[in-house]
Amino acid sequence: MEKEKQENLLDKIGISFHRKLSFKLVTIGILVLLLLIPKFMILSLINERSSNATVAIHEVMSKWSNEQIISGPVLCIPYEEKVYNEDKSKFEVFVHKATFLPKTMNIDGVVQPENLYRSIYDVVVYQSELQIEGSFDFPDFADSNISPDNVLWDQAEILLAIGDLRGINEAVHINWVGKELTFSPGLKHESLGNRGITARLPEWTDKEAYNYKLKLTLKGSESILFTPVGEESRVKLTSSWNDPGFTGNFLPLEREIDKDGFTAQWNVLHFNRNFPQQWTNTSSGSVNSEAFHQSDFGVQLVSMANHYQKNTRSAKYSILIILIVFIVFFMYEVFSKQRIHPFQYIMVGSALTLFYLLLLSFTEHIGFNYAYLFSSAAVTLLVLLYTRTFMQKLKSSIGIGLAIAACFGFVFILLQLESFALLAGSIGLFVLLALLMYTTRKVNWYKE
Repeated sequence: MEKEKQENLLDKIGISFHRKLSFKLVTIGILVLLLLIPKFMILSLINERSSNATVAIHEVMSKWSNEQIISGPVLCIPYEEKVYNEDKSKFEVFVHKATFLPKTMNIDGVVQPENLYRSIYDVVVYQSELQIEGSFDFPDFADSNISPDNVLWDQAEILLAIGDLRGINEAVHINWVGKELTFSPGLKHESLGNRGITARLPEWTDKEAYNYKLKLTLKGSESILFTPVGEESRVKLTSSWNDPGFTGNFLPLEREIDKDGFTAQWNVLHFNRNFPQQWTNTSSGSVNSEAFHQSDFGVQLVSMANHYQKNTRSAKYSILIILIVFIVFFMYEVFSKQRIHPFQYIMVGSALTLFYLLLLSFTEHIGFNYAYLFSSAAVTLLVLLYTRTFMQKLKSSIGIGLAIAACFGFVFILLQLESFALLAGSIGLFVLLALLMYTTRKVNWYKE
């Protein structure tokens, strides 16, 4: 009798209920921590699949053509230097090269993306058509203290460096002061590099300017870059790719991006770069390749967030969704006085975790958005049907289903926002916390 009175007294002051709530909260916390294990396993699987995709993509790119960097055209003219011995009785002749950059370089290009497939992986490559024209001033050797008599005019060449020669689709010709010249494969230049094409120039005539024009049909992948070799370099690119990433040392002065593609235009002066208009390959005047290519600029044909990046970002929100759903379950216990077993918590948590495995699996075949819709609908329906087995009212199960759908929908919106994801997520969590505080404002946690 005395014992029953003590238990009634404990119930009155809420100690028994308080202990039950505390134990349930601790249990929920442990379950959430346990569900972190499959979360990290799924993240590891996403990274593995992403690595496999990267390997497949790079393999396709390497067989199609890699990133393209167009440097040129530049004028290269060899000259002789006589080096005498101490008593000047004998001399040795060394041949050096003088490099001259064009006065103007104008490039008008069209870049058309294409999709190639390797197994389940989609690889974006491109075909480009570039119209390159401009002019050179007559080469002036006076600044280099080189006698015109030592210049080997008959060995002058036009050089055009290209990142990957496999990307050339057809023979390349240059119109040089009205004469049609054909490029030959091969290039070796201390600044431009070791990949490119070369055209031997005809006999020189004394002119103030030498105009040139050429058409370059080039395929590549990932990006296309240009070196601003002209005193004034103008580049205009047009493409149907609507998600460009402008890269390199200069951003376009003008750009227009819409659902049909982009148009971008660069205008770079020789004052904007860190190499001169002419130099020699001697130790005192050479320009190294690193300094020459520091001024490269162009565009990348890459997505802001590919499927695997979206899967990774989505999986990072998993613990948040599980926590919110468990809080909803716990609040259901508080208000309905109906207990939910920890095993039922873990079953619902497992279903929510399985969502990310379904999402990854279907993404590789039908794309992220459709995979997200299908996976979230399947998991929401599964949890709704499961809760009907232990919840007394249909509207309670529907409420749980709506809560899960809202969580999935909220995360999907965050994934689409990209730049504003952090802001929207912070505001959403603040609103959620405010609603939780408002809903539980009248709950006496020490009295049942």
